[in-house]
Amino acid sequence: MATRGASGKQPVALHELAYRPALHTPSHPTRWEFPAYLDNPSCRWLQALRRLYAEPIAFPASLSPEAGLLLHALVRNVRPRIAIETGTFVGVSTLWIAGALAENGDGGRVHSFDTFGPIGRAPWRDVEMLTGRREFVEARIAEAGLDAFVALHAGDSADAIRALHGAAFGDGDVAFAFVDGDHSAEGTWRDVLAIEPLLPTGGFLVLHDTFPDYSSHVGPRAVLDQLEERAAGCYESVDVYLAPVNYGLAVVRRVG
Repeated sequence: MATRGASGKQPVALHELAYRPALHTPSHPTRWEFPAYLDNPSCRWLQALRRLYAEPIAFPASLSPEAGLLLHALVRNVRPRIAIETGTFVGVSTLWIAGALAENGDGGRVHSFDTFGPIGRAPWRDVEMLTGRREFVEARIAEAGLDAFVALHAGDSADAIRALHGAAFGDGDVAFAFVDGDHSAEGTWRDVLAIEPLLPTGGFLVLHDTFPDYSSHVGPRAVLDQLEERAAGCYESVDVYLAPVNYGLAVVRRVG
């Protein structure tokens, strides 16, 4: 996973990087600001996304609009016919992915996996959703007009993905996967190892919350640090900074 320059020098550790911002704002934000340039009245799914970002429950665990744009751009460029998402949460990232698939016009679909259990109060989020999360997400997808591009699956994501091997998915069918569910080391690994048999060479894994010192989640970084030793395939990866809060995102491509 490490990259060496022509001189043979080793890369520095994350905490030693000269530039790795924690915040791109003077203080920690308290809600997501939907950019005015995305407020397109003629785009139904963007309007639904704007309204979803205004929901207090969407902060801070959902992707920021800036991070969502990055995810959307990746899907637009990779153009997967089948995508997987672990961790639907309230549907923000689901809409970003499905919106890109709709614009691709290739008949692509994202299969999104979540337990759809209760959401409690947490730092920076003084609201909760104790029941009805799946129904909430389904309503947002319908509002966006993206029903044809999304399949929701309830239950443990790794178990549910494995149950669909050979049914909805065949080997090498899933060219893009966004891993943002169980953020423990064990949980993130279970998701990645369930997805890996479906991922072709050239296919992409994207992991959210890769900087534990900012996101407080250790799982995605553990996967990145151990991928070469534990995974069956060969991978190359790059960390990407996120704004306005730098929870981190990694783009990983299977190359063998």
